[in-house]
Amino acid sequence: MAAATISLCGSRCLGTTSKPEPRLTSRAATPLHSRPSLPHRRLVVVAATESSGEKTDGKVPSWARKGSDEAPPWARNEGGASGQDAGGAVEVPFYAYLLASAVTAIAAIGSIFEYTNGRPVFGVVGTDSPLYAPLLGFFAVTGIPTSGYLWYKAVQTANKDAEEQDRRDGFL
Repeated sequence: MAAATISLCGSRCLGTTSKPEPRLTSRAATPLHSRPSLPHRRLVVVAATESSGEKTDGKVPSWARKGSDEAPPWARNEGGASGQDAGGAVEVPFYAYLLASAVTAIAAIGSIFEYTNGRPVFGVVGTDSPLYAPLLGFFAVTGIPTSGYLWYKAVQTANKDAEEQDRRDGFL
């Protein structure tokens, strides 16, 4: 076991003068040469450790031991696949799913508001068009479940990435 003690001596070290310092006078108002010296403080550090010798602690990972040539977990797979599986398929990152989910949810809720308001915001399809209600209905009905699914995929992908990182770091 290792033990360490740090002590700060806060007592005033009195010099040859025993004259107490007046409390009500400002130090900034007195010239530097006539100021009394500030109290001295000492910092004493005492450390005691048990000699470890060649013992290996079970809690210290093998890459962190003295004299180990093993690379740390975060540096082992550098230059690896970087987001691609062995089959060549590109894995979509979780933030792309999350961004698509947010955009889809905004479009779906916006379609509902535009239909209830009766005034088109962008003017692509007018209210007198026969495609107005079916188009907005399609966006509203399919947008909310699609947004939920994309959010679910974002959470799944983020959890998978976190588990993979934990495995690389040696926690799993």
